[in-house]
Amino acid sequence: MLRNVFLLVVLIIFIGIISSCNKAETKIESRYVINDKVIEDMVEGLWVEVALKEDEHKVIVREDNEIIKEMICSGGTKEEPTLLGTFELENRGLWFYSERFKEGAKYWVRITEQYLFHSIPRDKEWNIIEEEKEKLGKPASHGCIRLSEEDAKWFYDNVPDGTTVIIHD
Repeated sequence: MLRNVFLLVVLIIFIGIISSCNKAETKIESRYVINDKVIEDMVEGLWVEVALKEDEHKVIVREDNEIIKEMICSGGTKEEPTLLGTFELENRGLWFYSERFKEGAKYWVRITEQYLFHSIPRDKEWNIIEEEKEKLGKPASHGCIRLSEEDAKWFYDNVPDGTTVIIHD
């Protein structure tokens, strides 16, 4: 009887070891691979991806892994790049004006520090700066993420503070 119990315990341990080995060899499967790193599926909740590729800049808003809105954007230039990484949206406002850059924008949402999502820049008289509007989709900002006025308003109205944002190139 004691021998049978001992053999049963050894068998259970052996099965556990084999099972662990199989799990270690299992590959992670994910829909999202960013810069050769696997981003595990974010199954629940709202999150934002900002893809700053050389030929195309875009913002993708997802909920429960379904794309709910895709928008053309402009990130930073080589001289003033956008921060890459994972962030949580902090706060927001209807408009701002920067004396330093002599431009402002509407519907800003803070990513971190001075980095924002916002509309196409406006001049001191509050006119949209047309040449900046033409750059949408390409590197153009001082590090912020620029959106069309319509998309900036949608983002402001629909993506709450605390939402995860993943920015990559």
